[in-house]
Amino acid sequence: MLRAAPEQPANMRLTGLRGVGKSVLLKEFADRAGEQAWEPALLELQPSHNTDRAIQEVITQLATATREAVSRSERVRAAAGRAAQAAGGLAVSWGEVSVSYVAGTRPDETDLAKALYDATDVALRHGRSGVVLLLDEAQAIRDDRDRSGQHPLSLLIAAVSMLQRTEVPLGLVVCGLPTLTGNLLRARSYTERMFRGEEIDSLDGAEAEQALTEPLAGTGAEIDGAVVAEIVDEVEGYPYFIQLWGAELWDAAVTADTSAMTPALLAAARPDIYRRLDIDFYEPRVATLTPAEQDVLIGSADCSYPPLTVSELNESVDKSPGNINVLLGRLVENGVMYRVRKGQYEYTAPKFREYLERRVAGDRGR
Repeated sequence: MLRAAPEQPANMRLTGLRGVGKSVLLKEFADRAGEQAWEPALLELQPSHNTDRAIQEVITQLATATREAVSRSERVRAAAGRAAQAAGGLAVSWGEVSVSYVAGTRPDETDLAKALYDATDVALRHGRSGVVLLLDEAQAIRDDRDRSGQHPLSLLIAAVSMLQRTEVPLGLVVCGLPTLTGNLLRARSYTERMFRGEEIDSLDGAEAEQALTEPLAGTGAEIDGAVVAEIVDEVEGYPYFIQLWGAELWDAAVTADTSAMTPALLAAARPDIYRRLDIDFYEPRVATLTPAEQDVLIGSADCSYPPLTVSELNESVDKSPGNINVLLGRLVENGVMYRVRKGQYEYTAPKFREYLERRVAGDRGR
């Protein structure tokens, strides 16, 4: 993608459920960008950035930090006698960029574009090929449906597009939950053409087996083939789960003072595995919800799945249909669910349904 830029805008949309490795992949992108002489600018977006002013401020800060990082690294290289030969600045001036853009551009779009232009210009003057923004948790920013409301996502896209139309070498990778795709389409009508879309999914059986067994090579530990098959089937290919199952099994082997990872050891470790999974992965996502939102979520455990249908949820939860719709919207905004189609929802975390069932069973057993 970077090699085709700036003639073809370097924009990508990465989406997937939680725990599939999106953030790790984004950091790998930063390394690959550096290898191609592009300056990566990595940022995890927060819900607090979901206003026009906040997104302008945080991206401007990111652009400033990128300029400073480029200048600092070049000073270090120069001190070591390895300074890169500057390739010169941008071939297009800021005045040409701003004049060539369509009429009706908002001042904040122009200000944000100018900050990104300056960062890219500095990067080119220090021998870089361009700047690529790598934005994680990008589903956190979305436009209000009201024209008079906040439109931070459109502001960001417009500023980047403003530069890319004049072939300024600026790339944009947005990474997040499946709701990101819909947010982008509602923000700007042309975003389906602006981004190359990639959906990150779980690993297949062979990949999951490799991810589980390869780290053990050379450690002296041995894992039973039956254990590998059982874990691969249980984790359903989700990378975070493979890491968790492997780490807990390793700790269990160390505690038992054995190098053999057997079915009996896995059975003994399984309660600790699920306790950690619930405490570290699921419960923090539920703890931030209001009691009413949690009621809808817990009630969804009694509905058929997938998908979760609003009609069945209305029968399962002791709330009015209108109230349930509002609460479902909040659950989507909080990144716990996403809408598959009208009246149908799914959870954003893999195997979340099983967690809810464990929680309901635990509550009923008290």
